[in-house]
Parts: sequence; C-alpha cells; structure tokens
Amino acid sequence: METPQQRKIREALNRPSPSDSSSMDNSEPEASTSLQAHALEHTDPDYVPKTLTPHEWEAWYAEHGVPASHRQTSTGAPAAQSLWSRLKKLLRRS
Repeated sequence: METPQQRKIREALNRPSPSDSSSMDNSEPEASTSLQAHALEHTDPDYVPKTLTPHEWEAWYAEHGVPASHRQTSTGAPAAQSLWSRLKKLLRRS
C-alpha cells in the first residue's frame, strides 16, 4: 500500500522537468518551494550555502574563495568600546 507521501514523491519524480522541451504547456506553474527548483538553485556557480560547520566553511572558502557578502567592510568608524572600557578611560583622565 502506498502512503500519501510516497504518492507525492512518485508524482514529483514522474513529472517532466521544466527544461524538458516536450513539456511546453505551462498549465501548472513550478512552485518555488519544490525540491527540483532548490536543487537547480544549488547548481548555480554563484550559489553560496547558508549553513555549514566551521570546518566546512574553511573547505568551501579554500575551494571557492570568500564571497563579497561574507567580507567585512570597514566603515571608517572606530570600533565600539564597552561601557567598562569607557569608564576606565574616563577615570584615568581625572
């Protein structure tokens, strides 16, 4: 007996892909949450993963380089100091 989840998986696997030239009818638009759409997104050369372990990030950076979205840009503003550091500095002046 087939469960509803198994049926959905079977139907998804049997559905023609959007890049298939024989399926030119767009009667059913492709959902943005479909597994196939997510898999195609991951094949994009500019795709940057969202969650990796620190060791996986090191390996990913070594292979692909650090993307611009992961680089810190200096705004020219001084680094924020803690309240305790500012208080000590103020007391030293006195």
